Amino acid sequence: MTISERQGRKGESGFTLVELAIVMIIIGLLIGGILKGQELIANAAVTSTVAQVKGFEAAMSTFDDKYNAMPGDMPNAGNRLANCAGACATGAPGGVVGDGRINVPAALGTYPAAIANESALAFTHMATADLISGVDITAGTVNFGSGLPEANIDGGFWVGYTQVGAATGVAAPNLLRPGHYLVLNQLEADVGANNGVTTSQAGRVDRKLDDGSPLTGDVRGTGTGCSVVVGGATIYDESADTNANCSLYIRVQG
Repeated sequence: MTISERQGRKGESGFTLVELAIVMIIIGLLIGGILKGQELIANAAVTSTVAQVKGFEAAMSTFDDKYNAMPGDMPNAGNRLANCAGACATGAPGGVVGDGRINVPAALGTYPAAIANESALAFTHMATADLISGVDITAGTVNFGSGLPEANIDGGFWVGYTQVGAATGVAAPNLLRPGHYLVLNQLEADVGANNGVTTSQAGRVDRKLDDGSPLTGDVRGTGTGCSVVVGGATIYDESADTNANCSLYIRVQG
């Protein structure tokens, strides 16, 4: 009887400390690999979004060189671009077609609610001219991924011109340089609130394209909670990166 009890207890022995340590190390390596993989994916999305911006800028310049007109602002587009019909051919209601500017429906940063607005039509014209992809030239709406291009980082783009440097969410002392800007936003709505990309994404895009400051240079970040003042300097609030608080204005043409 005594021998039987001892044999049963010996069979019920658990993991040793060495075995538990090995398991914990393996779990740690797996978690570290997952986190590293997520960081690599996030960096790749930022890098590919920066490439998108440069591609759009190159496409705008090529379109202007080829047709002597800005995309979205081309007179008689239906006769000059193959497969350009409907809104693509008629131009923007209320806009001044042929003035050399991609006009916006209101202030720079205002979402182009109609495909015929120049700030959305620009992408239709460039796609029709085979200069960009990812835009449905037959789309009747301006959702990201159809009438407007999606951003690899998340959200999407539209484009517009400001002459006086004013823009939604940009305070008067920090006016933009006059010119054309890509607006990178997460939601199809006006910029300036909690509807952009994360602060970390915005900061990384800004550093790759410009000076890394949300208030200066050719890339500006705006939105509630987008920036913070530290030591008298305004920087992207990248420590609070759980919310999509930033919208970006990216200057692409004079």
